[in-house]
Amino acid sequence: MRLSLTLFFALTLACSILPWSKRSPLTKEELARLADKEVYIIDGEKYIKVPTQSNEKENIKFRYVKVERYLAGEIESLPLEAERIKRKEAKGVEKAKREEVKEPGAKKTLPLVSRPLNYPYLKRKIAVLPFDDHTKLTYERFGEIIAERLAKKMEIKVFSSLVMDRAMVALTLEKLDLNPEDLKDPSKATLLNETLGIQGIIRGEVYGPFVTCSTSAQSEKSSMAIVRIEVQFIDAAHGRIIKEFAAGNPLAESREIGVLSEEKAKYRAVDLAIDQILTEVAEELNGMDWFTRIALVEGKMVYLNAGYQTGLKEGDLLEVYPAGDLGGTKPIGRIRVSRLFGVDASAAQVMEGSGFQVNDVVRPLPQS
Repeated sequence: MRLSLTLFFALTLACSILPWSKRSPLTKEELARLADKEVYIIDGEKYIKVPTQSNEKENIKFRYVKVERYLAGEIESLPLEAERIKRKEAKGVEKAKREEVKEPGAKKTLPLVSRPLNYPYLKRKIAVLPFDDHTKLTYERFGEIIAERLAKKMEIKVFSSLVMDRAMVALTLEKLDLNPEDLKDPSKATLLNETLGIQGIIRGEVYGPFVTCSTSAQSEKSSMAIVRIEVQFIDAAHGRIIKEFAAGNPLAESREIGVLSEEKAKYRAVDLAIDQILTEVAEELNGMDWFTRIALVEGKMVYLNAGYQTGLKEGDLLEVYPAGDLGGTKPIGRIRVSRLFGVDASAAQVMEGSGFQVNDVVRPLPQS
């Protein structure tokens, strides 16, 4: 059984819409400990995301562990209030950066806009995988660095995207007995679409960054760097590559001066290349029709692996199609979103039709 739903234990012992609450083997105290946690189901086992470490800079780190290990006290979790405070502070810092006044003559950072979006209020789920690093000349793992910086920039600049938590993607790949290398065969990407609702996957290879330096008697040290990133953008629903391109940077635009000029030039080159990737990917992403899948069926109630973060709202009316009907040609019923819960999940009431199954396709009503 593949991952069926991101389920959030916002419940009490007496009242819950979650299907296993009536027969839960957990005690009242154990349910209370799970009340504010993110819980995922993979292969019938429940995993929980918990904050487990805070370094000297007060950065919170997370782990996905089995629920029974957490309840047994094997995993020590930071207090939830500390986690909330740090998240709030992080959002404030990010917002300040976005609103920062630009220097005279500097280029303004604007949201990427390409073709008109169908259902612009709904975000497409994207997975950014680590890039294969072909450069062995430095200790930095630029394949990881590029993936992290690309994911953060997408969250800010590509409003049609919802970048999936990379730890959750890694855990899901493990449960599916896959690794990022396996996705060089794009047909295997359909498993991530069915389990997490991911519509697009970004992967590729990086060469560099390579640095050149110069110093004269009259000036400080000057450095420039160049990088080449070969990118594949995979349509996870159809299991095919829909965009393949190379991104790089003009050497002169990476120029930095001073003691740390080499490191600054490397990251400047990487960021310039990432900006190219965003432009290319946004065009393809915005051309994708949005849909999600049914993750669980319980009588007249179905559960979706899309919710608040995706852009769904309580009361939204959606159409259901068979699992293989990705284009939405023959609807088999309608559902209405009745509750949003967890990080990005929802429950919906069946309004028309019957016989819905896990992995059935769910789409908004056709636009008039």
